[in-house]
Parts: sequence; structure tokens; C-alpha cells
Amino acid sequence: MSWTRALLLICLFLSLALIGCASNDDDDASDDDAADDDAVDDDTADDDTSDDDTATDGVTSASPAHQSAQLTESHSGWRNADCFSCHDDVHQSAFAPGECVTCHGANGATRRQAGHATNDCASCHAGQHAGLSFAEQHCTACHKYEESSACPAVEEYDAVVIGAGGGGLAAAATLAKAGYYVALLEKHYKVGGYMTTFRRGGYRFEASLHAMGGLDQPGDFDAMGIRDRLELVRCDPMYRSFYPDLDIEVPSDAAAYQQKLQQMFPDEAEGIAALFTRLADLQLVLDAFTSLEHGFNMEALQTLISHLDAGIDLLRCMFLTLEEFVARYVHDPKLVAVWTQLDVFLADKPSNLQALYFIAMWNSYHFGGYYYFHGGSAAVTEAMADVIRENGGVIRLNTLATKIVIENGRATQVQTQDDVCYNTDYVISNANAPDTMLNMVGAENLPADYVGRLQETPLGAATIQVFLGVDHDYTSLFNSSHEIFVNTTYNQDEAFQYVVDGDAEHVPFAIANYTVVDPTDAPAGKNVIALTTYLPFDLGDEWQWDAGVDEYRSFKEQIAATLIERAEEYLPGLSGHIEVLEVGSPVTNWAYTFNPAGSILGWAGNPEYSTKRRLPPQTPIENLFLAGAWTYPGGGQSAVITSGIYAAGMVIAQDR
Repeated sequence: MSWTRALLLICLFLSLALIGCASNDDDDASDDDAADDDAVDDDTADDDTSDDDTATDGVTSASPAHQSAQLTESHSGWRNADCFSCHDDVHQSAFAPGECVTCHGANGATRRQAGHATNDCASCHAGQHAGLSFAEQHCTACHKYEESSACPAVEEYDAVVIGAGGGGLAAAATLAKAGYYVALLEKHYKVGGYMTTFRRGGYRFEASLHAMGGLDQPGDFDAMGIRDRLELVRCDPMYRSFYPDLDIEVPSDAAAYQQKLQQMFPDEAEGIAALFTRLADLQLVLDAFTSLEHGFNMEALQTLISHLDAGIDLLRCMFLTLEEFVARYVHDPKLVAVWTQLDVFLADKPSNLQALYFIAMWNSYHFGGYYYFHGGSAAVTEAMADVIRENGGVIRLNTLATKIVIENGRATQVQTQDDVCYNTDYVISNANAPDTMLNMVGAENLPADYVGRLQETPLGAATIQVFLGVDHDYTSLFNSSHEIFVNTTYNQDEAFQYVVDGDAEHVPFAIANYTVVDPTDAPAGKNVIALTTYLPFDLGDEWQWDAGVDEYRSFKEQIAATLIERAEEYLPGLSGHIEVLEVGSPVTNWAYTFNPAGSILGWAGNPEYSTKRRLPPQTPIENLFLAGAWTYPGGGQSAVITSGIYAAGMVIAQDR
């Protein structure tokens, strides 16, 4: 090998070893700031029990942060801990005792004095609320400390992780397994962030996961020790796409997909072959760099040497849009639209998306396997939580981090709302990056250019999701796939303009039937259906949120009705079979995660802001790191898990 070739290889390795883009990217959802789509409404249940057989039996509405949801002394049940004595069917029997506090406040529960014990409440108060089935974490959720400017109680940890979404859980699990004494702080009543499921009546709904890629090979799940705790369901075919004059079922196997496209577009057969060959070579390079990140590996190094051209191209793809990358190989607009269909998972059009961001995701599916899990994404997050606890870590729920104390350029303490202060050597934040750095750390502790980047980087899109429990089995209409994509045009610039315009009648959207991959999601003969698309956060003056809960609910349900009507073209009679209806809007995303504008993927996916060009995990604060969709490798459930493991690895490396 010539010295110039060796130099190129070294430069490429140094550049790409930092990209970290070989992780298993997945879908349309990040996990920042530990919250979920377990939607709740205001003080009372609003179940519709109309006698009309075609009417929806139960409707609930997400408004967890709305002031009207907070109980006051005017509430007839003020200081009565037995909420279910009056609200026995609230939110379709979806919640356990003690979970009401997350959205409705402590209902006048007495506060603890400064210095009072921080946990193990039952050792002194075992007889309290007898028969109400409260768990230990519910005690500190309701009985906060008295309001004080000082820390009412202090605990000491090696590391504190803020936000129990996928990235935070992965970071805490990795550190706990490495012997660190870890506290994971979560503002919600359960772990998971967007990576969770929720129940309404007899139905279990998936908050975000469509499927996860790259699980055919050992990876992050093995590193955390959770693979054997999960029941994987391989999804093949992957999905079915409808266009104005085309219906295609997409195989998960890359070779089978290539053959199908060549049969459909014979004039582009040569370009399709070249495209798939290049993707396979790029995957070899990605796998090699992943291997080398874990230590020297001669086989991986030889792969890089023999595929140097692909390695250089991989680096180039950081600076290309997906549209520019695809134009090298194929040109038929219909073919381009079909092959780039999964741009909907990354919430933008090919002319905006970074090529590498899309390729890493696409490859993880078609070369690494496309999987769902029995129990949904919650099975993954609960498995990570178990690893944390089994290795001595502490998970504090209903605990909102409010400040990261900086002393002499280091994070020394995490303070929480009316609760414990946590002294620590290291902090990893899985909360959204703008809140973490500008609010919890404070702009005064950061370089001006870093603050500018936080303020100026464009945000990613937000979803609206319509969750339906239906008393009809539509499984046969999905032809073994659990998801249908509906496209009104092949022109993706036009398609995503519908998103910008808030045009619910024309936006591309997905119809998922999760019962196909997990029959336990619904009672026998019934289905869980989810309709998902992107619409602006500011639509209808931020969805009429400030106008009041009733106005907000009415506005988002009008949008939902439009999507349901469109879905009936593919699922006949859908509106007449709905038993449970739940609508999660972009405001829902914000209310549960605090993500600015309800973003589900953090920053936008442009070439300037994706993969290694994203905000780095290492912050200007020496011992403060970021995890989640706002840092590399980006949004998507497997990507944020990778980010958490990577951030934890940086802590361990710095510590050593």
C-alpha cells in the first residue's frame, strides 16, 4: 500500500471514527427528557357512552401541562388520596394509584420538612393510605419537600443522568454495569420517554416505535445485557406503500428489494444495481469502523483498506443531501419516491436530509433486520431499567431536574424541583439540549458561539398521532406487514410542503396495525390502529392550547377526524368500529417532553446538523455530557440508545 493510500486511510479513520453513524437507527421518534405519550386529560373523565353503535365509546385527551389539570382546594376531593373513589374509569382505566400526581399535582399532600428522609418511607409510614396500593415511589411524588431556596436534602452519586428516555436509560445502565453509583432522574411517573407504551381499556398503544433495525448482529442490546430479556418479532415485509397509481410491498431483505425494484423499473435496472452495491459497500465500512471503535481489529482494518473508495464516499455523504446521493444512480421520479419512502421516519424531504443520516437508517433495516418487540418499546426501556437497579443504580421518578450547578468549570450538583439535590462527579443529560444548556446550566457558563448554536440550529418536526382501539380485525388488509404508508404525490417537495402548510387532507401519513406484530395489544378479534403524520407546532395558534382545554381538544380531534376519514379508504368502515380514541398532538409532545416545538427528532436532519455534525456529546463543561436525539448520531430509538452508551463511555474514558 502506497504512503498516499495509507495517509488517506488514516485521515478517513480519524474522521469517520468520530461519526458514530453505524448505530442501528430506527424510526420517527426520539426519547428526550423522559416523558411519554401516556395521554391524560383534565380533572374528570370524559368518556362518551353514547348509545349510537357507530360512535366512539371512549375519548380521552392529552393536556398534562395545562393549568386546568392542576387540582386546587376547590376540588371536591382535595387531600383525598383515593382518587379512584370518584374517578374509577378515568382515562379508560389506564392508570394505577399514585400516578395521578404527575399531571394533576399533589392534591394538597403534606410536604416534608428539610432534612426529612429522602426514601424508604414505608419504614416509618407503613400504615399510611392502607389499601390504596401505592408504590414506594409514589410517596416522594406526592410528599415533596417544603419550598426552599436551599437544598432540603442532599445525596451523593458518582454520576447523575437526567431524563429516563432511551438515551438516559442506556447511559445509566452502561455506567451502573461499569460499577458507578448512578442516579437516574425522571420527571414522569415511569421510564421510557417516547420509548413506551400506554393502555386505554383493553388496548395497549405504542407511543412511537415502528420497528428497530440492525439486530441481526451483536450490538448495543448485547453490551447492556438486555437482548435475552426481549422477545423479538421480525417484520418482513417491512411495509406497504400506496401512491396515486402504485401499490408496493417492500421486503426487508436488500437483495429481494433490489430485484423487485428492477422488475418494476426495468429502464433503471443498472442504476438500481449500482445503488444497492454502493449501499452494501457503505455498510461494510460502517461495520468496520464500529468494530475499530471497540479496539484494534485487523480484519476490520483490512476491510477499510480494501474498500477505501466506499470509506471516502461515506465521509462525503455527510455533506450531501439524500436527493444528491440518489441522483448519482437513478432518475425516475417514481422510483426515487419509492426508494426514499422512509424519509418520513426522519421527518423531512430528500432535498433537505443528510444522505448519511438516511443511509445509516436504511442500511440498518435492510442489511441488519427489521424488528418489533412483544410488549412494544416499553419492553426495551423496562429491561434497561432493570439492569440499572440490578447493578445498584437508583431511578427517581416524578423528579424534575431544574438546575445543574457549575463550579470552576465543572458540574458539581443537580438540583430538582422541591426535592433532593444530587452531588456528583459526572452528569449526563438526556433532556433536550436547549433546556439543559441554556436553562439548567445557564448561558453565562457557556461560550458565546455555543449559545448561538443552541439558539440558531433549526428544530426537527413534530407529530400528530391518532390512537384507535377498534372492535374489528383489519389484519388481512395489511398482507403480513404491520404498516401502510399513504402518499398523495410522488413529488416529495410537494408532499412535505403539505406538512409545512398544515394540510391534513394531503399530508403523507402512516397507518400502523400493531396487532399484526403483537396480538396481545388488543382483545381477540380487535386491533390497535395508529395514524401518524407531521404537522406544525404553531398550527391553529399552537392547536388552541391557550384558548382552553375544550378548544384544544376540539381542534385536534377535527384534525384526527380528517385522518380517520382518509384512512377509511384503506380500512373500510374504520370510523364505525372505534371503541377508544386518543389524539397526541405536537403540543402533547411538548407537554410530556418539554422538547421545543414538540420536536421528536431533536434538531433538523439537514447535512449541517446530522450525524457527526450534530451537537457533540461533550459539552463545554468538562464533566457534563449529552445523550439523546439532540446529539450524535441523531433521532430514532436505536440511535438514542447508541448515544447514551457513547456518552457513558466518554465518562468512563475521562475517569480513567
